[in-house]
Amino acid sequence: MFFQTGIYWIIDPLCGWSYGALPLINRIAQRFPQAQYLLPGGLFIGAQRRRIDASWLQHVHEHDDRIAKLTGMPFGDAYRHSLLATEDLLLDSLPASQGLLAVQRFAQAGAETDYLNAVQSAWYRDGRDITRASVVDEIIRQSCGQAISLTQVRADETIAAIQHGRMLMAQVRGQGFPTAVLADRQGVTTLLPAGQFYGQPEQFFATVTPHLEQTEH
Repeated sequence: MFFQTGIYWIIDPLCGWSYGALPLINRIAQRFPQAQYLLPGGLFIGAQRRRIDASWLQHVHEHDDRIAKLTGMPFGDAYRHSLLATEDLLLDSLPASQGLLAVQRFAQAGAETDYLNAVQSAWYRDGRDITRASVVDEIIRQSCGQAISLTQVRADETIAAIQHGRMLMAQVRGQGFPTAVLADRQGVTTLLPAGQFYGQPEQFFATVTPHLEQTEH
């Protein structure tokens, strides 16, 4: 696979660590929006979908606490005490991932970053159920200002995009989500240590800027 010069993020909207990486993604988007690409990773897809039981809930809270301390990202009461307490809640990444593809295809350039912020804030801050297509459609309208729907992207197209993201992750031996990858002018891909920069968006920006400036020449 050949990749254009830039940073590729393999993320999942239902991944707390992807949520924690938003300040890094947003900082790059401010200066190099044309050189940053978001790929869905499919954390909870198909057989990996799961319902929240007591042991998983403890696991989630432990990670959320670590993410909040490292990044300062807010986890709202509606998420912690209402959404996660929903008995029939099935963790399914497909609707929000499908929404990402719909925005990338049909919204204005750069809207995917706005969408990612909106859909993850809806889940982690506001406790809105982004495993429901109707909720994702509403978030797209709110974040992009356009009547874009998940029905404009087929589920199998989303699965194919997820497989593409996972192939890149495997290529650089990424470990989970998010995985950040730098592609140079020759298409050579390198795993970025994004996890070392949680809560430090300016330091991350300074590290990758010399590479991304090449995309402007």
